Amino acid sequence: MNQMPLPTTRLFLAAVLLLTVCQAAFFAQTPPDAVLYSFGQSQLFDGKFGKLAAAQQAASAALMRCGKPGLVADGRFGQGTANAIKLLATCPALKPRLPMGSPAFQGAITAALWRLLLPASPAPTAEQRAQTLVLTYEATDYDSLEWNFCQSRGPDGTRWSPDDPTKPCFSNDPNSYITWGPRGATAGGGKEVQWIIWRAERQDRALVNAAFGAEATAARKFITLDNGSARQFLCEIFANNARKALWTNAFAAFGKASSVRRLYDRHYLSLVSDGAKMKNLYRLYELLGVSPTEIDYGFFLDRATHSSPPAPDAAVVAKIRQWLATNQVPPTPANTRRAFASSFPTSNQTADRLGRDVAFFLDAVTEAGLTPAERAAWQNRNRLSAANVGLSDERPAPALSVTTDNERPNFNGTYTATQCSASVLNPQRPPR
Repeated sequence: MNQMPLPTTRLFLAAVLLLTVCQAAFFAQTPPDAVLYSFGQSQLFDGKFGKLAAAQQAASAALMRCGKPGLVADGRFGQGTANAIKLLATCPALKPRLPMGSPAFQGAITAALWRLLLPASPAPTAEQRAQTLVLTYEATDYDSLEWNFCQSRGPDGTRWSPDDPTKPCFSNDPNSYITWGPRGATAGGGKEVQWIIWRAERQDRALVNAAFGAEATAARKFITLDNGSARQFLCEIFANNARKALWTNAFAAFGKASSVRRLYDRHYLSLVSDGAKMKNLYRLYELLGVSPTEIDYGFFLDRATHSSPPAPDAAVVAKIRQWLATNQVPPTPANTRRAFASSFPTSNQTADRLGRDVAFFLDAVTEAGLTPAERAAWQNRNRLSAANVGLSDERPAPALSVTTDNERPNFNGTYTATQCSASVLNPQRPPR
């Protein structure tokens, strides 16, 4: 038998070894199939107009082409959607095209699966997926309006009704009047509802006409009023069942318009709204010397939506650094978020806020690493994590883009209600 000369053998073995090393390096550097949405211990809610609903619709069509049952595109990612994605990943048309070991085989919507299902539609950004967590916590959508007058039950278990206007009115939130959409826009102190209608009116008057119909003139009056007058104006509508239904339906139609949804989001990223809070949180990290990550962006967005974070100053920085030193942990993004959550609890809904905060450092510390208070708050508040929407500390936060407003509405008009019960205008605190 002819033998390969020894030097040639060595060269051959060296070449094989080099090829093996290069292949290992290539696969080590190739990013895994990134998760966009996954079901953990509680369902996600991205709204009926969001990216998740679009993925569900495309997945449903692909499942039916595969001879499998379809999927309801409702923007809710629970066990049913996860099971449907697992089934979809086994379809002959998709399985060979998914990366080996893709989380899609475990029921996650991944970047690779998205490209196969929606090749012409960009995958959801980190900002959009952070918004999914906010939507899940807020549990409302762009076409949803809630009336906050007399929202609490009295001692007899009932609420005030126009059918009995002398009945006492109970409310645990007498200053918001109405709440609309995924970020909880109200008509009270922040006047977010009025701002967004005003923006729509400036962009295209047809938007208000189409949604409000016979109430369009009243809607235009509403956005000119000062705070007390807006309260009386809306109280009068609330006390009239027919008009209340018209306004509820009007906001449903208003929120279904894509241009209105864009204006809604734009308002919340403006410096007259939560954009200013986001800017302060980016500045705080700059003072701390910490580079914000995708998860930080989600944390900032959720904090800005649900509370008013402290303005960045030396005292805030010192308090966070003190927590890190006391707990003997490095100033990583996850530890910084945890330090912030511990150092700056909200004055109301404290446990609820903590439960939301935990979702943004849970992936780093694990459930076993939580304090009893953190664990209890998290377990009582959806049991979510940033990983459920594919946010990672391995990637930097998106650059903050806030909108400025050179023009502002004048909320100084007056109105006195003539058909609103005194009990509604002067609600009582609900019984404990």
